[in-house]
Amino acid sequence: MGSNYTEQDTERARQTEVSSAGLHTQQLPPVSATTASVAWVSGRNNLAALAMIAVGTLMLLGRVFPDRGALTGGIVLLTIASCFLFFAFWKRIYGLMIPGAILAGLSVGVTFADLTDGVSVLWGLALGFLSIMFFGRTLFNIRSDWAIYPAIPLFAIGVIVAAAQLPAFFAGGLVWLPLLLIGAGLYLGWGRRS
Repeated sequence: MGSNYTEQDTERARQTEVSSAGLHTQQLPPVSATTASVAWVSGRNNLAALAMIAVGTLMLLGRVFPDRGALTGGIVLLTIASCFLFFAFWKRIYGLMIPGAILAGLSVGVTFADLTDGVSVLWGLALGFLSIMFFGRTLFNIRSDWAIYPAIPLFAIGVIVAAAQLPAFFAGGLVWLPLLLIGAGLYLGWGRRS
């Protein structure tokens, strides 16, 4: 294979390099400091909105994670689950994904068990079993429905327990204050249009 190019070949290549459409490209003006400045949106109080969102988020996190033991237990379970899930996804071993998904769902449930009075443990296990079915179908091409059979009763029992504890949930008004602060901050900063 040789490189015997003529002057005509070189000139033709230069002409096609000018533009892919055969037309000259538009020349942009040089960037100046006034062009690159960010336009300030007037009429919105973003600083107050960000402060309300930050205070509401901190209050919500203080309410959600009052017990560091539950958070530590959830992290330990998630660490064990991540080992199973890492090798399951890396080597494509469906059998390792089963305990990994169950432990990952259980880690979510244990973390929020104090806040939900145990409902999150049931729903976390149901989520773990549903993820077995979902990832089994999408990533491992396993068309088995066995994981839905424990997931449905776990979720249903969680709904029954949550419905029994519903009046106690609404009585704890301190849960709604951080959510109202976050919502008001979002509305104040970005929700209303002038």
